[in-house]
Amino acid sequence: MAEIERKFLVAEMPRAENGRTVIEQGYLALDDQAEVRLRRAGGELLLTAKTGHGEVREEVEVPLGPGAFEALWPLTAGKRVRKVRHYVPLNGLLRAEIDVYEGALDGLRTAEVEFSSREEADRFVPPPWLGDELTGDAGYANQRLATVGLPEEARRRDDVGVEIAIAPDSDYRLHAGEDAASEVRRVIVARLERAVARLEGEATAEAIHGARKDLKKARAALRLIRGRLGEKAFKRKNRALRDAGRLLSASRDAEVKLVTLDGLVEGDGEAPAGATVAWRAALVAERDEIVGDGDAPTTEAAAAIEAVAAGAPEWKLRRGGWKLLAPGLDTAYADGRDAFAALGDSPSLEAVHELRKRGKDLWYQVRLLQDSWPAVLEATAEEIHAFTDLLGDHHDLAVLAADLRGREVVDPAHRETVLALIGSRQAALLADARRAGARLYAEKPKAFGRRLRAYWRAGRRPT
Repeated sequence: MAEIERKFLVAEMPRAENGRTVIEQGYLALDDQAEVRLRRAGGELLLTAKTGHGEVREEVEVPLGPGAFEALWPLTAGKRVRKVRHYVPLNGLLRAEIDVYEGALDGLRTAEVEFSSREEADRFVPPPWLGDELTGDAGYANQRLATVGLPEEARRRDDVGVEIAIAPDSDYRLHAGEDAASEVRRVIVARLERAVARLEGEATAEAIHGARKDLKKARAALRLIRGRLGEKAFKRKNRALRDAGRLLSASRDAEVKLVTLDGLVEGDGEAPAGATVAWRAALVAERDEIVGDGDAPTTEAAAAIEAVAAGAPEWKLRRGGWKLLAPGLDTAYADGRDAFAALGDSPSLEAVHELRKRGKDLWYQVRLLQDSWPAVLEATAEEIHAFTDLLGDHHDLAVLAADLRGREVVDPAHRETVLALIGSRQAALLADARRAGARLYAEKPKAFGRRLRAYWRAGRRPT
């Protein structure tokens, strides 16, 4: 059967869609003109052979039974892609199939439109949300993406230094049309694979920081299903990911000190120049030494993360909806509310840091649920993020102050001046965080849970 298609990058996700499908495909045989692949799309298992490139291609599909598929699937190791396909109606009888990729290709979005004739394909005028045309570009063929990754010219660095395309964090959410258990598993695996991809590249401070963020996102999603996993299984997986993050913490802490010091010097209450020049040089040297010696802990961390991801298909998660998610979300909100109440008049650094961690959990979890009511929950997530950033800046200043107290290169008088400046900044940050936290935790946990449950159910109600 001949296919006549045009392919595009997706500049902006359209809102109108009439369904979506999770697709996994792996390649058994490849050359410049042909491919043989396995595909799992929803409940459909297929073996497909394709020849040709560009607008017109030949394709043959053969259905497979589960036994044959599972026997062949291991042969595709290292040559796979995973994506969520969205179906968007266009003018007439046309529709776009938008693929949002996951794992190492997280953030890439492409769309294909199939036509009945070459003439129809030539007449097609792409809607404004479609970007550059990729028709005939072998670099964006799925077989190429599965084996090589993104084309060099399509890569750019995101805010944590990993080469991706278009929307780096677009798929950290539970899709409304899918089973919640499958969606949480998908999100966790995607974050873990992304962390491993960062660690297998150049061991820069930015890449390591990004991997740590991915681990935090995966752990927050894991906490959502803690009750269904069972306490022992949860603790085992969470401990493995926590320990992997700690292997990377030295590089992260060194980079945080530098960034925080720079922010302190550039602020309104400038630190004395003589107090920071030699100190900053020492911090840079220590950071570079840690990153340069980071191969062993980075490799160990990547192996531990891969082990957790590899076991994800065996997690005993029955299909579920809100009942699967509610206990974890209720716990995250209640724990954060308790931590906020425990601050008291003169909170310890540990108390502030504990509140930040619980706020981060809630932030990530609300982001996972934001498809239920994007206009409301995206704004809620931003408010939580702003709150945790205040607490994060407070903690980073505490780390910097602890480092300064042991720095002999800083004159004692200058040291006291800088410590006083740090203390003043921390007091202002904590005051702002108290105001934000009072709003965030104004509801009782049961009321918060009922409200999000209502959003979840309304967002999944058939129209």
